[in-house]
Amino acid sequence: MTPPLATSPAPRDLGALVTAVFERWRSSGVAFLILRNYEGLPQATTNDIDALVSPAQLALAERELVAAAQQAGYLLHNRAEFSPVSLFFHHPVSQRQIQFDLFHSLKWRGFTLLATRDVLARRIERGLFAIPHPAHEAVLNLITRQLYHGYVREKYKPQILAGVRQDPAAAKAALAEMFGAAVAKTLTRGVLEERWADVEQQTSAMRRQLIVRRVTRQPMTTLGSLLLDLGRFVRRLRRPPGILIVLLGADGSGKSTVGAQLVEALHSSFNREKTLRGHWKPALIRRRGRGEASVVTNPHGRAPRGRWGSLLALGCHWLEYLMGGGVQFLPVLFRNGMVLMDRYHYDFAVDPRRYRLQVASETVRAWFRWLPAPDLVFVLDAPTDVLRSRKQEVAAEETERQREAYRALARSLPNARIVDCAQPLDAVVRTIVGEVLLHLRERQARRMN
Repeated sequence: MTPPLATSPAPRDLGALVTAVFERWRSSGVAFLILRNYEGLPQATTNDIDALVSPAQLALAERELVAAAQQAGYLLHNRAEFSPVSLFFHHPVSQRQIQFDLFHSLKWRGFTLLATRDVLARRIERGLFAIPHPAHEAVLNLITRQLYHGYVREKYKPQILAGVRQDPAAAKAALAEMFGAAVAKTLTRGVLEERWADVEQQTSAMRRQLIVRRVTRQPMTTLGSLLLDLGRFVRRLRRPPGILIVLLGADGSGKSTVGAQLVEALHSSFNREKTLRGHWKPALIRRRGRGEASVVTNPHGRAPRGRWGSLLALGCHWLEYLMGGGVQFLPVLFRNGMVLMDRYHYDFAVDPRRYRLQVASETVRAWFRWLPAPDLVFVLDAPTDVLRSRKQEVAAEETERQREAYRALARSLPNARIVDCAQPLDAVVRTIVGEVLLHLRERQARRMN
């Protein structure tokens, strides 16, 4: 069931939403702090809020967050269980999007870093919200990116240095509890002397010491933590939070241009660094014309294959779609990424000559019906003269035939939408973004029931 819209006029700026959330958490007794990027809060904010709450108050914090957002006119459209619980909201009119990450533990791969209760106990109040103790903030900003990726994030280096300088003993003690005295001493000295390369060289030792110390000193707690992480992993594998979107349309419909703008418009819900843009099909076999769309000036220039050659080629394509869905697409969807494909296997039925196939459309549909369907398919449509004013790679009669074939395809697919691409680019993108957010909101509502 789709959640109702807020009944009161909705503020569209994110500062008003963040203020409402903080006030609601305060009034309900949720103990929380903002882990990073809090300098302009609550009036000015990024599109990503990282909050730490007690594990015992996680459910309460999430309920109050959703309620405060809805009262402010923002709707929940996605939820993902990572190390934090990530909740994504949007305003249905402005299409502004924001992400709240509710951390209830501080871990790496299931191994505890700092105890949540200790970090919350030393928090520093700043009006509507609290922030970490400088030593805790410095340590967390130092180790989080380094443990996962092997480097210290450049933007956090000044804050890390300032925090360690302010309380070097506390920072060193926190590091020693995780990694032992020797590694802690090297890390602290490296930060104070701004020798970041030396700090990053400790990554392997940090990972090794953390695992050994947690397994030997807290075996049952660590086992329980790893089992909880495994359960979270399986749930996200069964219901990935990401989305697979396909853009279709005759030549001149602007698929590539719309796709690039769509990535930016949905960046706050699907980080562009996690997005996979592809052309036609999963690029398991790298060759010209795969991955990003290549320029095709004469799509019907080559002679088609014979019938048996066409069936063999179609079978190879089918296998590549099947394997690519698991090898290339699923990891992106699992990480809450967006897979955005320009063309897809539907083109085999609409325009078989482009792929040198002599296969009936019914055969193509029968074969590919067994593959998982995309979440959404958008057919970009415009009058033939508009399409041909942009591209003239095929005859006018072929453009018109393709246009009608794509429209018929859209009518046959329950997850397809026809979008008027004759309108300005901003309007096209806004229409698609609205459909994507609505689909996500309805999907999330089903998953919560």
